[in-house]
Amino acid sequence: MEDKSFRILSKQLQNMNRHLAKSRVDLESLLKEEKPKVILRDGSKHILKKEELKKLASLLPESMHRRVRLPVYIELSSGKYGSGTARVSGEVECEVVRKVLGKDDNGDELFIYRPDMKKLRKELPTTTQYMFTL
Repeated sequence: MEDKSFRILSKQLQNMNRHLAKSRVDLESLLKEEKPKVILRDGSKHILKKEELKKLASLLPESMHRRVRLPVYIELSSGKYGSGTARVSGEVECEVVRKVLGKDDNGDELFIYRPDMKKLRKELPTTTQYMFTL
């Protein structure tokens, strides 16, 4: 029975995450595109605002533009991090989030809370996405 429950839950998570990119694209490549976009798991296209990409580019040295993968995922997990807590991972992705939120810590993992998530999504609505995990 436990195996069946896991499969059902796994299928639900896949369904909830169908809005995520099939593969994320680096900032440098997206800046070169006339209409920057990523292809989503459901086959549709997600358009990224050029102004937003330029804003991200201004936050990072040019040498990092090739390393940041977009969209930046804000990982939500039921109970794993605590209520109202999300995780951002990736050294350069965390650097972007820290600069937007005015945080000073370092590392390739960053935990943020509801007010931070709201601010981040307001500042970067097309270059960030929620990702649901167990």
